[in-house]
Amino acid sequence: MSVSFPKLRAIGAVSVLSLLLVGCAGGISMPTFGSKTNETAPANSVQTTQADAANAGTIVDDTTRMMLSNPKKFAGYCPSVSILGDTNVVKRFDKRAAGNADQKLIYQGVIQQTARECTTLGAEMFIKVGVAGRVLGGPRSSQKTVAELPLRIVVRKQDNVLYSKLHKVKVALNTPDRSALFAKVDSGISIVTPSERNVQILVGFDSQSK
Repeated sequence: MSVSFPKLRAIGAVSVLSLLLVGCAGGISMPTFGSKTNETAPANSVQTTQADAANAGTIVDDTTRMMLSNPKKFAGYCPSVSILGDTNVVKRFDKRAAGNADQKLIYQGVIQQTARECTTLGAEMFIKVGVAGRVLGGPRSSQKTVAELPLRIVVRKQDNVLYSKLHKVKVALNTPDRSALFAKVDSGISIVTPSERNVQILVGFDSQSK
């Protein structure tokens, strides 16, 4: 679900149920997340910034300010953002624990909001993509649990992948409910200015990442 950037501030007020129902973009045939083809950088070279692990509410505010800091708001065509299939949810389990899957759950991350901003300078288009959501701790979580969310951002033109990057977003769970907000901005995307409206931005959790 792509929204205006100020609405990222309101994520904390969204119920857990609505988080689980928002963001699916079914029926889109896109490259499988987890493929290393056309990576702009090796997955293991992506470093988590200090902001990624900071207070979640502050991250959301910083996301909004960063996205609005460019005075040249996009005019005309800017590719839309879609969540790939059912990749809006990622779960991590404690495989050593006893019981069913629900009892083994450490945490669950859910993408709830997306945003983008484009600036065109002649032959190049520069794109910022923002992704935000919530992490919920499971029965196997603790006060020291830090979730690591494998967030992938892809830009595709028809059958060609123009950009693909994996961000490992670390989120410390807050007490007492062991939940937290997260947000990530990828401001390093540049592509050739499209001559047609045939470019798509895809986001989602890459469950195949290591």
